[in-house]
Amino acid sequence: MSVMTWPSAPATSPLLRQCGAALGDRVLRLQDEPLAILKALYRLGSLVVTTFSSGSRISQNMHYPALKDGQSDVAGEWWLESVGERCRLRQSLQVGQWHSVLAVLEPTGALPARSLVFFDRNGQPLQQIAVAPASGGLAFEELVCAMLHPDQQTLSLPTLLPRTANRDLGSLSQLESDWARSADDDDFAGLLQRCQQQREVLYRSVRDSFACQVRPETLPAVLAEAASRDTTTTLCVGNQGVRLCMTAPWSSPLWQGSHCHLAHNGALVSLDMAKMDSLWRLRRPGDGQVVTALEALDSRGEWLWTLSAGDSNESGWRALLKDSVIR
Repeated sequence: MSVMTWPSAPATSPLLRQCGAALGDRVLRLQDEPLAILKALYRLGSLVVTTFSSGSRISQNMHYPALKDGQSDVAGEWWLESVGERCRLRQSLQVGQWHSVLAVLEPTGALPARSLVFFDRNGQPLQQIAVAPASGGLAFEELVCAMLHPDQQTLSLPTLLPRTANRDLGSLSQLESDWARSADDDDFAGLLQRCQQQREVLYRSVRDSFACQVRPETLPAVLAEAASRDTTTTLCVGNQGVRLCMTAPWSSPLWQGSHCHLAHNGALVSLDMAKMDSLWRLRRPGDGQVVTALEALDSRGEWLWTLSAGDSNESGWRALLKDSVIR
């Protein structure tokens, strides 16, 4: 059995170390061309796609669409979208953050056979794509053979340069003025760059009319009330390489320890409430109106997930929040 080695700088995930112990045996290294592999997934038939983040896990049953030119923008972001009755899923892929791909031939830990696992440049898992039983024929094996890496002994991960601290947010009036003009995610990303993506630093720097901290138990209360009223909400989760925004009338929360499980039409969401250190009510400019959202942050002040009205009625969403938010 081969053992994987890598430079000592990046902190690798337990899942990557687990796969590394089986490298060259039950797990094979594929070429570091994740986009080429993603473009071939449409041939694999019915898939179970699992997206990882630090505080959540989302699984979807789907047929992967063929990625074509026109589904990406100048920044290299690819997007997938599917629309159903009262539901919509938009998946944005920042493929520049995707680095290495492993193929799992036989069950390895919790990873099923005939699955692909994509990792970012820090060795953190982005997505796991498993071929459903009795689906895809030999397409998975053909893809693995075509993309097999010649080195099945090691998996080298690049060393990333440390982020430099920069928290010059400017004056309060200028900061709030820039916030009020952040009608799209690119504008808001510029604000976050001032504090090195430390969202809590940004939120604590503006007044409550922009960002107001609420009690963490607000989120379970809102999810339960939304299910009770059959209200459609939008949940956004993700990691460095994938952002999922799912609009649906979610099921009533099912609790298993600190994990809150939601479901709708083949999509299963698990939110680990133990990872949530703070919860914020945000107000940002939207399409002709002010948009309100709840955003959860971890102990480092980094993003976990966002709950909002999305495509549904903003006034109904605000009424739901008014009845559920705990200051």
